Amino acid sequence: VQVQDGILLRIKEVVDRESTVSRVKSLLAKMPVSDQYTGLSEDEIMEDVIADIKAYRRERRAGK
Repeated sequence: VQVQDGILLRIKEVVDRESTVSRVKSLLAKMPVSDQYTGLSEDEIMEDVIADIKAYRRERRAGK
């Protein structure tokens, strides 16, 4: 961000996506499967979960 005296650098959190995906898959494996997911592949379930997370984040940002 440019400021009056120069440039201000803000630290941005770095996320290891592979590690995060692995942790989410591990957690999902421990959870009972809802009828909603019967017949879906792991990848399809992950896509649905990720979509839910994105929607939640959008709602949270909109509420700020």
